[in-house]
Amino acid sequence: MTASEGEWYLSDLANGIERSRILSIATQVKKMKAEGQEVTAFTVGDFSPEEFEVPPSFTNELAVAVNQNQTNYPPAAGIPELRESLSDWMEYKYGLNVGSDGIVVGSGARPVLFASFKLFLEPGEALAHGVPAWNNHYYVHLNSAKDIAIEGNSESRFLPTAEGVKERISEIRVLILNSPLNPTGTCFTAEELGAICDVILAENHKRRKNGKKPVMLVYDQVYSTMTAQGIEHVHPVQVRPDMFEFTITLDAISKSLTATGLRLGWMALPPKLAAPVIALIGHMGSWPARPIQQAAAATYSDHSKLESYFEDLDSRISERMEVLFTRLSKMKESGLPVDFIPPQGGIYLSTQFNLFGALGVNTNEEIRLWLLEEVGIAVIPFQAFGLEDESGWFRISIGAVSVNEVSDAMNRLELALQSIQ
Repeated sequence: MTASEGEWYLSDLANGIERSRILSIATQVKKMKAEGQEVTAFTVGDFSPEEFEVPPSFTNELAVAVNQNQTNYPPAAGIPELRESLSDWMEYKYGLNVGSDGIVVGSGARPVLFASFKLFLEPGEALAHGVPAWNNHYYVHLNSAKDIAIEGNSESRFLPTAEGVKERISEIRVLILNSPLNPTGTCFTAEELGAICDVILAENHKRRKNGKKPVMLVYDQVYSTMTAQGIEHVHPVQVRPDMFEFTITLDAISKSLTATGLRLGWMALPPKLAAPVIALIGHMGSWPARPIQQAAAATYSDHSKLESYFEDLDSRISERMEVLFTRLSKMKESGLPVDFIPPQGGIYLSTQFNLFGALGVNTNEEIRLWLLEEVGIAVIPFQAFGLEDESGWFRISIGAVSVNEVSDAMNRLELALQSIQ
């Protein structure tokens, strides 16, 4: 049966679901590698276990729980000791005190992200998000929402600005922000985030008087523990305490513990809003396995050990970013057509390959294919993150590559760029 033949059976929602462009490119890369071609995969936001291992204390606790036959259903919201340890961690690290009743656990960040949209959005209401950003345009479709894209640019480090939010604030029901930002590896400053919060607070003051539902901020901080030297992650409630009642925070071990395949995320929200989320997670059955929850509970209860792990993780990320930053800087200084935004957080670097004239092409896709086929470098164009401009901007991800692989890839890139000058 072809896709078109299947459309008759499916809902309009199902027929309109797009496949991830990132995963499509990753499939292409895997095929090339299987054929023996040299390709450095700066593509998916995953971690190679050989390069970035899960904390041994976590896997030890996981094994203990399995060996103790802890294999039955956990509570829909998460086991009590996990909710307690995550609540304590959020207060310790970010000054956000929702208590254990304000923590709801899911099997990765995606179920709690989806639940956070379902908690507030009616069909046709507006979901606002920055572009470029990860997958928000897909969630607009899945929630039958009105799409408000707030476009960033290189001057704003591709982050949405308070001015951009203010222009559309009267239409917005839910605003999602991500910092450090996937795909750009950039972070809000306290001033930038505070200015956006001020726009939300002013609008909600008007709406309270008019009896209208407020603007809710979904704050995705799954990369919050990964910041470059001198960069500090900030949370909305830290910069504007009055944002507490309007903020839903998303976090996960997927990135912070480099445990993408173990699937544990959580939502921190005002406790009075938790009950419907717990019910939705329960109906979806999207809770993490009990042994994973027990291991996470033990891990997040030891703050000093966690901080040591994050320091080591940041240093290993920095090693790879330093190679990229140094080599791309030298290429740019020598007149080669590359540019970038200095890395601030996460595992991503915003990189511009301005090769339209040199290659005689018009699209990012043509540049991507040249980099893949001629240089052996796999990168993701910003179109995969909702920014449709043919501007030569791409995401480089270092989560699945070694320092030597990064260095070798930069050697090939420099030679290839020199050859087309």
